[in-house]
Amino acid sequence: MVEGKQTIDHTSLQHGLFQFTFPHTWKGIVPWVIAAILFLGAGAFLLVSFDIPDVPPIADSQYVDSLDDIDDEDTVTLGAGWQNSGDEATFAVIDVVIQEGTLVHGYWTLDSDGENCSDHVDVYDHVILTVKPTSGGDSFEIGWSDEVSTEVSTDSRSCPGYSDWFIEEGDKIEIFMIGIDGNYSMLSVGAEGNEPGERTEREDAQRVALAIVGVAAALMMVTTPTSLSDDIKNLKTRWENKPFVHGTPDEMKDAKGPIREVDEYDWVLPPPEYETWPDNPYAPNDENSLIEEHPDVIGTPTPATFTLYSINGIIFITAALWLAADLTARHSDDTRQAIGLCLRVGIVLFSLLWSIFAFRKWKLMHNIIDTPSSRVRSVAVGPAELVGQVRPGPQGTLSVDVGGSDSRKVEGVVKYRWKEEEYVCTKDSDGDESCSWETRRTDSGGTEFILHDGTGGILVDPNSWDKVELGDELYCWERSRWRWTVWVLAAGDPVYCLGRVETRTHDEREEGIDTTIPNSLLVVRGNKDIGMQVHLHRGTELSLIAGLRSTTEALVVPTVMLIFSAIPFIW
Repeated sequence: MVEGKQTIDHTSLQHGLFQFTFPHTWKGIVPWVIAAILFLGAGAFLLVSFDIPDVPPIADSQYVDSLDDIDDEDTVTLGAGWQNSGDEATFAVIDVVIQEGTLVHGYWTLDSDGENCSDHVDVYDHVILTVKPTSGGDSFEIGWSDEVSTEVSTDSRSCPGYSDWFIEEGDKIEIFMIGIDGNYSMLSVGAEGNEPGERTEREDAQRVALAIVGVAAALMMVTTPTSLSDDIKNLKTRWENKPFVHGTPDEMKDAKGPIREVDEYDWVLPPPEYETWPDNPYAPNDENSLIEEHPDVIGTPTPATFTLYSINGIIFITAALWLAADLTARHSDDTRQAIGLCLRVGIVLFSLLWSIFAFRKWKLMHNIIDTPSSRVRSVAVGPAELVGQVRPGPQGTLSVDVGGSDSRKVEGVVKYRWKEEEYVCTKDSDGDESCSWETRRTDSGGTEFILHDGTGGILVDPNSWDKVELGDELYCWERSRWRWTVWVLAAGDPVYCLGRVETRTHDEREEGIDTTIPNSLLVVRGNKDIGMQVHLHRGTELSLIAGLRSTTEALVVPTVMLIFSAIPFIW
């Protein structure tokens, strides 16, 4: 039987196949609002694209020397977006010489200072040209289609190294045109030796929609909390935190200094108050039972197999792959082809980094979960995982003057870190000012404390860990252009410890210690064994694994997406 009174409904932490999780803070809510707007924008682009004529690739058109060479049987049924939707049309490419009319006027202008030059190319969109095929044949008149915008491919010029220029009588051009019932109009023109441009407005609108969907899905993915964090937040009791405990085990009082706001590293359930602590810090509580938030009491939570995190990840990868494939299709110019190739490479890199990051976090979380939590009264020498409450050690707790000022005092501390910053503004050579906080001083330290899980207390040396996770800042003071921020682990806080239990030497034992309590002769340090990780965190195991995702979300989905993103390179 598990000792301790069960106060958490186990079913609330055992999630099924899917759970909808909404962000808890504005940092997550704002991106979701933006994502929702982007999804609506993508839908708008998609709807608009249906009204844009669907022009086939130039390569699928007829290349002819004259209008008489056009095969009237080689037609295309016009789809949505065309005024003549459902009619048969021919698409052809022909080289001609302009006999009458001006197609393009190019010129350059200087700015008001007479320094910077700007190119201008005006295409006459209402012009009717009289042209003659370069290989012979009858002349004919042709103008722009009124269903697509004008597009003329010309050579670039060095501004201001040229004067006004025109594409007019006597110039050769290549026309991409559409014919409906024998009436022809221009879709795009290549001048000065250039080929006509592809008409991809419809595809481009749909590509923009795909890109927007990908961005929106990525925003929702990175800001979707785990299902456990959602429920743990709801389970957390919103009591008013009390002051830390300051002093030695035989003389304790309320600490002076700021009171911690309840955060994600805090207790989920109300902790034992110091008035209930035993006089002997190594002895068990009166009921000899585990604290309510111990893993043996709570059990192992199971996150949902799927949340919007993985679903949006799949949407993002799918949309990006689809967009890359569309950009590298035959109906794209060189620029779009290059963008598509870069996007393919970027998707592979993203999927690889996603897989690595997700695996490392999954491994860390399962290292915490899979390591059995020991009870202090029965813990053995060697690697051990312990969860409990911070209580004053033999030397008592620390009183920290943050920044060296009594007015910024924090008592009841067993591990701390603070920094002092100055708000500094500088100007660059152009006179533009930039300001930022720059660190001027830092300090850190700690003292031995007691980890108590209800069955007994054990000494912990926090300075033997290379890194101690203190969680969110305790407080931040500001005065004029100076700022002081402090992080602490203090008496009364929850603590998770993964370290090595060692026997204390005779010299390490305090005077008058009760040697009949086995755990009073032990100490936990952050010494690494081979193949062992060590951790010292503020928070219980329950608060630490709030970021846990299912194995499907953490490993399977990123791996499958990585494989899919790599397929275009090995297909």
